[in-house]
Amino acid sequence: MRTIRTAVEIDASPSAVWDVLTDFSSYPAWNPHVPHASGDLRVGEAVDIVVRREGGKDRSMTVTITALEPERRLEWVGKLLSPRLFEGRHTLELEPLGEERTRLVNREELSGVFARFATTDEPERDYEAMNRALKTRVERAPSIA
Repeated sequence: MRTIRTAVEIDASPSAVWDVLTDFSSYPAWNPHVPHASGDLRVGEAVDIVVRREGGKDRSMTVTITALEPERRLEWVGKLLSPRLFEGRHTLELEPLGEERTRLVNREELSGVFARFATTDEPERDYEAMNRALKTRVERAPSIA
């Protein structure tokens, strides 16, 4: 198994981060790694996503929401034919750091026969780009008082 793990601290509440992270319709405006996501945000539901890799081709796939804890965790799983061939479990966790600061942990666990081909630093760069873009989007959003 291979784990990709990145993190970023965002100057906003977990609620504000969650609102942007779960607004799939806004992904094209800010998300360089997953520029498209559509579907029902409910455990067990299928979501269509497009994954963009720096210097690579866009890849469309359908993932299944496996965890949804408002303002805490969003998780989905995608697989290639069978989990034995390839499975990616993508988890986005929000850790409150006081009232107006949040740490986002952006992690994916890759398993299966083809997981060994994801051994370069490219996935980390893509996840870090997504983290930076989310931080920028949330911190620039007008606060509602």
